Amino acid sequence: MDHPAQTRHNEHFLKAVTELGDTRNIVANCDIHAESGMKLVAAGVRITSSLYDNLVKHKLLPQLELAVSIEDALDTETILSDILEMARNNEKLQMIVDRIDETSSCEKIVRQIPLPAPLAFKLTVAREKYRHIYDHSLLLTVMCIYLAVCDKMSLQEKQWVAAAALFHDIGLLHIDPAMLDPSHTMSIEERRHLYAHPLTAYLLLCEFPELNGHVAEAVLEHHERMDGRGYPRGLHGDKISRYGQVLAVAELAAKSFDPLLPIGQWRKLEVMLKLNSKQYGAGLIGHLTILRAPPAKNTADSDYETEDLIARVKLISILFEDFDGYADAAVSDEIVHFATKRLVALRHDLLSAGFDPHDPDTLIEMLSSDPESRQDYAPLLTEAIWQFKSLLLEAARRWPEKVESCTRQQGMGAGCKWMSELKLKLIAVED
Repeated sequence: MDHPAQTRHNEHFLKAVTELGDTRNIVANCDIHAESGMKLVAAGVRITSSLYDNLVKHKLLPQLELAVSIEDALDTETILSDILEMARNNEKLQMIVDRIDETSSCEKIVRQIPLPAPLAFKLTVAREKYRHIYDHSLLLTVMCIYLAVCDKMSLQEKQWVAAAALFHDIGLLHIDPAMLDPSHTMSIEERRHLYAHPLTAYLLLCEFPELNGHVAEAVLEHHERMDGRGYPRGLHGDKISRYGQVLAVAELAAKSFDPLLPIGQWRKLEVMLKLNSKQYGAGLIGHLTILRAPPAKNTADSDYETEDLIARVKLISILFEDFDGYADAAVSDEIVHFATKRLVALRHDLLSAGFDPHDPDTLIEMLSSDPESRQDYAPLLTEAIWQFKSLLLEAARRWPEKVESCTRQQGMGAGCKWMSELKLKLIAVED
């Protein structure tokens, strides 16, 4: 089977490598051929950006990371140094490292992560060309070790989840960097490439016998969810390994470190957990209370404008009302049936939090008169709207052919009509 990176978006990784070769000594360890057998690069030749235009036209044999070496490639000591430096600059992360060290040794675990040369090369490219991916992987490495300690895993298991965290996003190196920009709106085709990145990483990791099979398995599963709404395989419950569950929760915890949204991150995380708790492995989420921060002092009311919050309440109420109309009229439509289960759960969680989507006026009155309620409900409303967006994305992933027909306005069933209307309303909000 061809590695996905060889057939989809390999040009982005190749561009990063050849550009890095202009400033770092990257040399071919062996002859590099095209699939046709034509020699493209001889052993000993330096890889630079001057070779890009020729190399990008071909599928390379062997794969690029298996054919080259780089001076000063990352090793576990450098990775450990970067982790400790990150912790020194982040009080919350340092607290987690210290908590790990109470019963285990974070340094010992990181030092014992197997690091085959091709994977060291990948991480070196990430560190130099995709620093946000590299730093995110280091953060998840610490969080996974912490969760493994809390879950009373053995030393060997801690090493497995640490390795999985370190390598979990190497598939993203083969994706157009523009797709990962938070301001970029992905097309359906771009999302298909994004959804493939766990499989890309999994297939690469499987090539190294020095890595336990649980490492690759956890990487493949890090976007799976316990209720089946994850990807790439839509696994349910205990079909997801405990190591994959740990990695998924660590990904969630990383949101509380988001430098772009420093205020009230624990509050946002708590809301996400409340509305998504069934997606994550039992017994893991409770360990995230270490991330709780003291309440922010003197938070200005302007952080949560009343008019904006009221608009969100009305939108959520309308979205539920719209869907109810389709659900009553199209019980046999598979998209409607799928969405019904998701929205029943969301409605139940909102009711538990004191918001009845069928009675928006009660919450609107509270938000208008009680400043504290604005602080409490702002993240809840934001997350609820995101749940609708997430539902759209998941439906598009499950039934891509129907989404295409929705786009062309041809043969639209009830589910397609509902998705089209929902998308328009959500776009209007973003605009």
